[in-house]
Amino acid sequence: MFKGFSDHSRIWIYGFERTLSIIDKKIVIRYLDHFIKKWHSYADPIRGVYEILYDQFVIIVAETSISGYSIDSVTKVFKRLKQDYQIDALNHDLVYYKDANGVYALSRNDFQTLLNVDKIDHDTIVFNLTLTMLGVLRAG
Repeated sequence: MFKGFSDHSRIWIYGFERTLSIIDKKIVIRYLDHFIKKWHSYADPIRGVYEILYDQFVIIVAETSISGYSIDSVTKVFKRLKQDYQIDALNHDLVYYKDANGVYALSRNDFQTLLNVDKIDHDTIVFNLTLTMLGVLRAG
């Protein structure tokens, strides 16, 4: 995953409230392609890429060191997607899990309810969107 980038590369993981439709995915790709091409830290371009997984997540990777403004600019892309198209990846109250039928986003309370009634167990894949280093993501 992300060949050509070191394990020390910085990552941001964004999870959408809903699975992206084909149209939504095209919009997200357009916004992110434009952003990645122009992404910079002060006067230096940032070497970055992104990938959409399960039509539910975006992982953005940057190899170079990054300033606070450059980090904020990533979030601004997702704020615009939410404002312009109601494509929301900024709800930090969601928990994402995967089962044989797909990937789901639930509130923390709803996730806890599923745990309590044994609909989700210790074998369920739960996604950690707080990772910040590519090496940790690669390690699983």
